[in-house]
Amino acid sequence: MAKPPRIAIVEDSLEILQMLSTALQEAGYEIDTYSRAADFERAIARSELDLCIVDLGLPDKDGLSLLNLISTSTNAAILVISGRSGLQDRIVGLELGADDYLAKPFEIREVVARVRALLRRRVFTPTPALESVFNFSGWTADFAKFTLTDSDGTSQRLSASEAALLQIFLARPDRLITRAQLQTELDDRSDSVSFDRAIDVRVSRLRAKLKDSSKNPEIIKTIYGAGYIFVSDIQRN
Repeated sequence: MAKPPRIAIVEDSLEILQMLSTALQEAGYEIDTYSRAADFERAIARSELDLCIVDLGLPDKDGLSLLNLISTSTNAAILVISGRSGLQDRIVGLELGADDYLAKPFEIREVVARVRALLRRRVFTPTPALESVFNFSGWTADFAKFTLTDSDGTSQRLSASEAALLQIFLARPDRLITRAQLQTELDDRSDSVSFDRAIDVRVSRLRAKLKDSSKNPEIIKTIYGAGYIFVSDIQRN
C-alpha cells in the first residue's frame, strides 16, 4: 500500500490548527502540526513532506520567511493561508515560493480541494509520451527529483508549481499555450485577474531559474494578449 502524503501545518490559532488537522486526516493524509515557526524550522530537516500549509501571522516570525526555507530545502508544495487578503500579498507569497494562496476566512472544503489539486500537480507519472528527464537549451529537468541542472552540472530545486508549469511547456514546444489552458491544466481555482498575476509570477520564477531574460526571453516567449510559447529543441531521456 502506498504511503499517504505527509502534510505539515504551521498555524498559531489552535482552533484553526485542529480544524485543518482533523479535516485533512479524514481526507487520508498524515499530518504534522506546529504553532510556532521555530518548532517547524527545527523539524523540517528530518521530515519528508509532500505539502506545507503556512499561516503568515505567526507569533515568533513572519510566515513569509518560511517559504524560501521550504522551497529550497524540500520538494514540498506550499499553500499559504492568511488573513492578508490583498492581491499584492498573494503575489508576494507566490514570488517567495508559494504554490497557492488562500485568504481567511475560508471554507474547509476549499482547503481540502486545493490540497488535493497541489498534490496532483506535484506528482509526476512518466508515460511513453512524457518521460521524467528532459534536455533542452543546455538544461536538464528531472521531474522525478524536482531538479533543474545547467550545462556545468549545477542543480537547483523546482517547486511544485514551477515543475508543473515546465512540464506543460515541454509537452507542447513551439505551440501557443493560452492562459486559459494553463489555468485548466494547473487546476488553479483563482479568479481570472488573480490567476493572470499569479501565472506572470510563476513564469518569472521559472525564467529566472532558466536564466532566460525577462526583457528578451529566448526560451519562454510571451505572446501579449494570448499566452506563451516554449521555444527549444527538446530531448527526452
